[in-house]
Amino acid sequence: MAIEIRKLGEPLLAEVAGLDLTRPIEPADWAEVERAFLEHCVLVFRDQPLTARELVGLMGHFGPIEPHITKRYNHPDFDELIVMTNLNERGEVDPFESERGVGWHTDMCYRPLPSKATVLHTLEIPEVGGDTLFANMYLALEEMPADLRRRIEGREALFLYGGRVTERRARLEAKDREAPPVAHPIVKRHRESGRHALFVNPTHTVGIAGMPDDEAEALLSEAYAWAGQPRYQARHRWRLGDTLIWDNRCTWHSATGENPLRQRRRFLRGTIADRPH
Repeated sequence: MAIEIRKLGEPLLAEVAGLDLTRPIEPADWAEVERAFLEHCVLVFRDQPLTARELVGLMGHFGPIEPHITKRYNHPDFDELIVMTNLNERGEVDPFESERGVGWHTDMCYRPLPSKATVLHTLEIPEVGGDTLFANMYLALEEMPADLRRRIEGREALFLYGGRVTERRARLEAKDREAPPVAHPIVKRHRESGRHALFVNPTHTVGIAGMPDDEAEALLSEAYAWAGQPRYQARHRWRLGDTLIWDNRCTWHSATGENPLRQRRRFLRGTIADRPH
């Protein structure tokens, strides 16, 4: 069966059909996947349960694998992966863990070299709820009012793991709580596509370099209000056997936190570094 790219959301998100992730992938097929990734920003491979080893193999096609900054969720056998779950250490559905990931953000933006992509693979999902939202930061920047773009152009934002939320930061490991903010351009050029995207987010951005906090907060809030419009968004509804990969350089994402049945939610997660093989 030939590979088919099926567009699922207008601003971003597409399904890759016809590719068996458990078998060696031909270079021509992978080139098509890479083109689709750069065009649609978020890709989903459906109905293919993968082992941790198979997921690591898939991730290696996209680029160098980068261990997550936090070690407490590490996979027992594969340092490249963490296990994302809404369960606490006692195996109970935990309110804090259920809310983790809720709120627009970009993974690993608080590192000196932000990540290229995040990969999630389903292990357990609730019968209803638990969707993930995505937003296209290419389009948000391209359609931004000229006055707002002029005020952010050339500036650098400050990023901090956990942002300013006290409870979130209190749960971090000591070395992560003590790490200083990292600066990145607010209008950031994508290494592979060459396009520019808005690179701030409400969760991890804590200020703008050289700008008083109140002015920075006002400017960032204006940018968030613009970029958070529904017309830039798409929703992914999870199914068992889904593997999702999204481009952190040009998207926001947020868990919805909607899990009314209080059921278990577990994923394998990995991160791709933004550098060539």
